[in-house]
Amino acid sequence: MKISAFALALALALACGPAAAADLVTLYRDALVSDPVYQSARAQYQANIEALPQARAGYLPQLSASASIFRDHAQRDGVPDADFTSKSVAVTLAQPVFRPQNWIAITQAQQQVLQAQALLASAQQDVGLRVAQAYFDVLLAQDNVALSEAQKSAISEQLAQAKRNFEVGTATIVDTLNAQASFDQSAAKEISDKNDLEVKRRALQVLLGRIPDGLAPLRDPLDLALPTPNDIEAWVKSASDASFQVAVARAALDIARQEVDRQRAGHLPTVDLSGSIAHVDDPSSAIPPVSPKSNVGSVGLTLSVPIFSGGLIQSRVRQAVALRDRAEQDLESAQRTVAQSVRASFLNVTNGIAQVRALEQALVSTQSQLDSTILGRDVGVRTSVDVLNAQQQVFQTRRDLQQARYNYLLNLLRLKSATGVLAEADIEQVNRALAR
Repeated sequence: MKISAFALALALALACGPAAAADLVTLYRDALVSDPVYQSARAQYQANIEALPQARAGYLPQLSASASIFRDHAQRDGVPDADFTSKSVAVTLAQPVFRPQNWIAITQAQQQVLQAQALLASAQQDVGLRVAQAYFDVLLAQDNVALSEAQKSAISEQLAQAKRNFEVGTATIVDTLNAQASFDQSAAKEISDKNDLEVKRRALQVLLGRIPDGLAPLRDPLDLALPTPNDIEAWVKSASDASFQVAVARAALDIARQEVDRQRAGHLPTVDLSGSIAHVDDPSSAIPPVSPKSNVGSVGLTLSVPIFSGGLIQSRVRQAVALRDRAEQDLESAQRTVAQSVRASFLNVTNGIAQVRALEQALVSTQSQLDSTILGRDVGVRTSVDVLNAQQQVFQTRRDLQQARYNYLLNLLRLKSATGVLAEADIEQVNRALAR
C-alpha cells in the first residue's frame, strides 16, 4: 500500500487545530503579560533601579525636626520644691560637603541600573525563546500524533491483508504475526505520543496561563536561509559588544572596581555642613527676671578624620579587591561562554539547513523504496515484513524531518539571543514560516 501524501497532510492539518489558530507572535505578546517568570524579572528591575535615587540621597540635604516635652520636679536647698514643664522644638539641616564614599556609591548605582536594564532585556529575550520552544514542542508533538495515527492505519491495512493472504494460503502465519506485532507497537506509540502532546500543551500553559485553542502549523516546504552575515566570527564579535550576559558581567566588574575605591575612601576625612534652629522653654534654666523661653540657632562645618578603626577599613579594602578579581574572571567566563554559544548556534543553523535538505531527499528515497517494496511483495520477491520495515523508515524519516525543521527555526532564535539582538521583529520573521 502506498502512503498518500495528501492524506497525511490532511491528518497533520487536522491535528494542528482550526484555521484561526494562534501564531507565534500572538503567544509571545501574551506571554509578556502572563508569564510569571518575566513579570518577576520586571518587578526585580523596578526594585534594582531604586539603587540610584537611594545613592543620590547620600549627597542630598537631610532635614529633620524634633520636639520634646517633659514634666520636671526640682528640689533645691533653701527653696521650695518646684514642679514645671520644659518644652523644646528644633529643626536641623545637614548637607554633606565632602564624602567621597557617597559620591562613588552614586557611580556604582548608575552601573547597577545599567545591569538591571540588561537583565530585564535578557529576560524578555528568554520569554521569546521559551515561547518558541514550547510552541514548536507542541507542533512536533501534534505531528507525531498524526504520524502515529497514519502509521497505525497503514499497518492495520497490512495486517488485514496478511490475514486475508493467510486464509487463502498465499502467505504464512509469520507475516500475520509480524504485522500484528507492528500494529501493537504502533498502537503503543500512538498512546505515548498523545501523552507527550498533552504534556507539551501543559508546558505552554505555564507560560500563558491557558491552553490555546489551536496553533498555526509550519509551512511546507520551509524556506531555509543562512544567517546574515554568513560569517561566524562576525557574529562572535557582535556578541562581545551586544550580549546581555556580557553586559551584566561587565557592569558587575565596574561596580566591583568602584567598590575598591569606595572602601579605600574610608581613610579620607569627611566634611558636613549642618545648621539648626531650636525654640526652648525651660523654666529650670531661667533666673528671674530672665524669660525661660529662648531661640537658639547654629550653623557650621563638621570635620571628621578617621585615625584607627581596628583594621576594619583595610580588611574591607582587601575583601573588595578579591571580589574585583572574581568579577574579572566572571567577565572572562561570560565572554567565552557567549562566544561558544554563538558558534554552536551558528553551526546548528548552517548544519541544520543541510540536515533538513538531506532529510527531504531521504524522505523521497524512502518513499520510493516503500513503493518498490510493495511492488516486490505483489510479484512475490519481497515479504510483508519488508513492507512493514520500509513503512517504518518512511514514518521515522518524516518525524526526523519535522524535528530538524523546528530545530532550525529555534537555532535561528538562539543565535540572535546569544548575540543580544533578538527582538520581536526576529520572532515575526520566524512567524512567517507558519501557515496562517
